[in-house]
Amino acid sequence: MSRKTFDSPSLLGARPGFLGNIGPRKFRTKMLFLFGVLMAGYVGLSYVVLGRPAALLFLSGAFFVLGILCVILLSGMITRPLVQLTRTAERLAGGDLKQRARVFSRDEAGLLARTFNGMLDGLEKSFRDLESRNRVLEEEASKRTGEMDKNAAERVRIEKELRLARIEIDHLVDKRTEELARANDELHGKVLETRRSEDYLQSTLDRLERSLEGTFRAMSMTLEMRDPYMAGHQHRVSCLAVAIAQEMNLPWEKIEGLRFSGIIHDIGKISAPAEIMTKPCRLTKSEFQLVKEHPRVGYEMIKDIAFPWPVAHIILQHHERLDGSGYPEGLVGDAIMPEARILAVADVVEAVCSLRPYRPALGIEKGLEEIRKGRGLRYDTRVVDACIKLFREGRFTFRKETEAPIFQ
Repeated sequence: MSRKTFDSPSLLGARPGFLGNIGPRKFRTKMLFLFGVLMAGYVGLSYVVLGRPAALLFLSGAFFVLGILCVILLSGMITRPLVQLTRTAERLAGGDLKQRARVFSRDEAGLLARTFNGMLDGLEKSFRDLESRNRVLEEEASKRTGEMDKNAAERVRIEKELRLARIEIDHLVDKRTEELARANDELHGKVLETRRSEDYLQSTLDRLERSLEGTFRAMSMTLEMRDPYMAGHQHRVSCLAVAIAQEMNLPWEKIEGLRFSGIIHDIGKISAPAEIMTKPCRLTKSEFQLVKEHPRVGYEMIKDIAFPWPVAHIILQHHERLDGSGYPEGLVGDAIMPEARILAVADVVEAVCSLRPYRPALGIEKGLEEIRKGRGLRYDTRVVDACIKLFREGRFTFRKETEAPIFQ
């Protein structure tokens, strides 16, 4: 804050005019000038009025000197606090906040000095607080700047590592893509080759299956040529057994094994004399005992053939009954294979429905009645129920010997 600022009219509260330019340092000079003018006027007036020049001059000189001394003392007492306050303000404007105005009295000038000192104390405290806060802020800014520089350096390092990693990943991806493309081409070739092999194997399997089925039918026809009453019996039994197995939701493998087993299930009768098989009356005990061996004979004929299904055992057990009244081994309950239980029911139904040398054909109702009477005793309950359901709902029926059975 400059000296000119303290001498301005707005600071001292003076109005424009003669007294408006009175400052602390000019006040004494102007008072002396005013006193001298007044004394000169007084001397001149006294000289004119009294007419005693010598005494008047001496007295006027004495009063003049005394007035000057009084003016000097009085003006010093008035201007000294203001001058001190002005100098303090100039030092304050120079940045020295430790300066304080001296208090010479308890009048308005002293009150002004004390107020000015109080203002300086508050200003210095505020300045110190600001300096302390500024130092704290500078330290925090410096710390944050260091952290930001560190973070920036770390970010640059990470970005560099990421770029290198991205380049390496792109290289690996390209390399892996090329390897996968080559592997895909090789795999595609192998898939095509595998498909061709599968097609060839499937066609071979189909041919083998047809050949196997033809062999089974040839074996069945061998028996039927010896016994005309057996014509179509094995084929019809096989069809009914397959229909029952499908109704019971058996797996495909079991159904196929049951189909082939049904086609040749009586192959063992080839060992019995034709006279016995075509005898128009009841068989003797010994003759019937000979016929009862046909399941075992059939088993012995095909047991060494490596079928994918237990054909030999199905043929061996197709005359077994749950209560043990069957033959040739008198098996009971769960000892009988599920396929053999199905084949047994189908064999009984077809045999009752068909013509035999010792009796006429009895029809489907007699066949169903036979298995119904033995339900749960000689024949499996589920198998009997499935068989009866097929015929009752019209989804299976026997056709003529020259036609295939219908199953819907």
